[in-house]
Order: sequence, then C-alpha cells, then structure tokens
Amino acid sequence: MKWLKTLRGVLCCIGFAGMVLGSCAGTKAVNTAMVADVDPLPLGSANMEFDKFFSSGLEQKPVSLVFDPRLDRVYLEFKYQTVTYRQYWDKTGREGFIAAVKRYHADYEARNLTNKPSKSRSAYGTLQSTTEWGQFRFSVSSRASPRIELGYHFKQNNPYFTVLQREAKETHWGGDNETSSLRIILYFTRIQADELAGFFDQDYLLSFLDEQGISLASGTVASDEYNN
Repeated sequence: MKWLKTLRGVLCCIGFAGMVLGSCAGTKAVNTAMVADVDPLPLGSANMEFDKFFSSGLEQKPVSLVFDPRLDRVYLEFKYQTVTYRQYWDKTGREGFIAAVKRYHADYEARNLTNKPSKSRSAYGTLQSTTEWGQFRFSVSSRASPRIELGYHFKQNNPYFTVLQREAKETHWGGDNETSSLRIILYFTRIQADELAGFFDQDYLLSFLDEQGISLASGTVASDEYNN
C-alpha cells in the first residue's frame, strides 16, 4: 500500500498548491500608501554638501528631488564617485528627518553640540531606507536597504546636520551580486536642512499635487486651511 500513501501525498500537495494559487489570484494587494494615482513627479532641487575627494573639505551640489505619489515617497538623486544614487524617503522617514532638524536647531541654539562623532553621528535617531544605484541614470538597477543615521558632524570646526547612509549589501539580484552600496554622508547647513525639510513636509507634497491639478486618492486627507 506504499504506492497509495504516495499518491495521497501528491494529491494533497496539488490541492494545497491550488488553494495557494487561487488565493493569490483572487486577492489584490491594496496600496495604502498611495496619495495619488500618477507617475513620479520632479519637485525641483535642493543644495547639499558632500565630501570632496582627496580633501577634508566639502563641495556643494544641487540634488534632484522626485515625488512618487503612488508610494508616497520622495527620492534624492545625486552622483557620488561617478555613480548615480537614488535615496528613498517614505512618509515615516521624512517625518523623522523633519523632527531631527528641529532637534538640531535646538541643540545648535543652546550650544549643546559636541565634537565627538561617536555621539553625534546618530544623535537624532536611525531609520531603514532603500537606495538604488547604477553607472547612469537610465541604468539604475542595483538596490539595497541601508541604515540611515541622523545627526551632525564638525568639518573644519563648523557643525553640519548630517544624513549618514551606511553600507548595505545589494539585494535586487537575489544575493548573486556581491556589490554593496557605499557609505555616503550628506551634509547640511541649517538653511539647507530647512530647505529639504520643506520639501519633505506632507502638507507641501499634497498642495504640490493640488497645484498640478492632480486629484488625491480616495482616503487621502488634506489638512484644513484656516486664514485669519
């Protein structure tokens, strides 16, 4: 009767597979993050500082900002060591950035900043992000999920608010690729940090869609307006 047990096992597997496939086919994932059903839109650009190669100084670069309403996330696109990077910020990450900038302003004004990287590099928290990279804009295909540390750093005795993107293993190709995203630090003066925080503000993003004549997705709530 061994063959009968084997047959029953096969039938059970087939039945289970059918249930799984049926469930997958009959269930459509709901994108709860979507604020509008529209392709990614350029927001403009913001100035940031990067480490200058072979120097202890910094160089300022304009960084492109793009808003993806379907996933409610903003990405920064910039060149680093000849490679194009896209650093993604979802709503939670953007809120964390805005809160961190406010704390940095408070510490700056209270003269509480310390020139000790071990304490300052993640003084305002950490978060998980997504980054993509490639040699050219049209060939960005590698992907990783690095840890982002929000803090500050002194350069030539001047403090800067910082976003430190840690190294992370490439994941898009299923582990076959041994490359990793680079360790990258974005430096901001207080004015530059405020500028990016303004782009990250949810009310600003929703008003931006409204100015473009784009309808919000069902369930998206815009803030009340109150004019004195």
